[in-house]
Amino acid sequence: MDRIDRIIKRVARHGDRALVKYTLKYDGVRLTEKDIEVKSGAISELASKASENVRSIISQAAENIRQYSLPQSSEKTYEKDGISITDSFISVNRAGIYVPGGDYPYPSTVLMCAVPARAAGVKEIIMATPPGNLTPAVAAAAQIAGVDRVFRIGGVQAIAAMAFGTESVPKVDKIAGPGNKYVQQAKLKLSGKVGIDMLAGPSEVVIIASQEQNAQWIASDLMAQAEHGEGTKSILISLSEQLTGDVKKFIPEKFSGRITYINASGIKEAVNISNDTAPEHLQIMLEEKLAEEAASMVKNAGAVFVGPYSPACLGDYWAGPSHVLPTGKAARYSEGLSWRSFVKKVSFIKCSREGMKNASEKVAALADEEGMKYHSRSARIRTKE
Repeated sequence: MDRIDRIIKRVARHGDRALVKYTLKYDGVRLTEKDIEVKSGAISELASKASENVRSIISQAAENIRQYSLPQSSEKTYEKDGISITDSFISVNRAGIYVPGGDYPYPSTVLMCAVPARAAGVKEIIMATPPGNLTPAVAAAAQIAGVDRVFRIGGVQAIAAMAFGTESVPKVDKIAGPGNKYVQQAKLKLSGKVGIDMLAGPSEVVIIASQEQNAQWIASDLMAQAEHGEGTKSILISLSEQLTGDVKKFIPEKFSGRITYINASGIKEAVNISNDTAPEHLQIMLEEKLAEEAASMVKNAGAVFVGPYSPACLGDYWAGPSHVLPTGKAARYSEGLSWRSFVKKVSFIKCSREGMKNASEKVAALADEEGMKYHSRSARIRTKE
């Protein structure tokens, strides 16, 4: 935490110079202040190196996400007793998306953050990603998703740069995107200085499965989350001890310490355990009617995948909802990234003369009860002839 505080303070004070310093220290890449932003021509050139097939698939995935992300409601009006209230959803002006690096590049995360932001009507989208993460596929995804500017910076320093602004990096209104524990703690510390989406940390999956399910498929799904690396959670809640044993046969030794096995006596117990865990991803691999029954009992999960042909990877890349989902039990009280993450509700309140006449004495009485005499006067003065 001291290290995170130190980085944040130095970026706030020294701007680009601090970004250059920390990029060399943590990413091993020597930048100049002129290199922090990737010029649009360089992005186009890099994106052109992605194969036609990869670009086509990224475009199709982006369209799936875009269609799903279209705002379901932009405005609603409520009227009663001469008071009209219109709630409008207004997008933030500038959003910053963070695309983590580490062992893998993530063009999918570019789509899952930038496409909902664009669908919400965000005017400008900037992207920060560690230098080694800027691959042809990531560049292509940024182009296709409508990212306006790209910066080759990662970690705590990238979050701080977007929160405060530097000579090169503009200050944003909201930051979205997953990352390691340092990135998430930096977002938490800077929340209030800048808006954040959620604490989307190491990946999690819970799989509820019964005996008749394919053990090899289950093992693959558990490993798909475990391959994200340190801090990930892959949990099998099995309704059969035999199934647990069968699944273990397909798990290589390198993954054995990253997977947890729990046996449950029935569907209700299994779902209760899952609800207590509040996982990022929940897969329900049961016979169809039982799967629907189990799904109806789910209270806490970032996203729920129902049936054996609905693996979490479908949501990671293709289905439509963003794969940026709450982790660390935050699914108890928060939801995944969507167009709603980039808008704020503003209420426009309009009252007629008659409406104020009807309300004024009631408003004034409550104000008097609180001892707020000028609030009371503000209400009554409008009804005096």
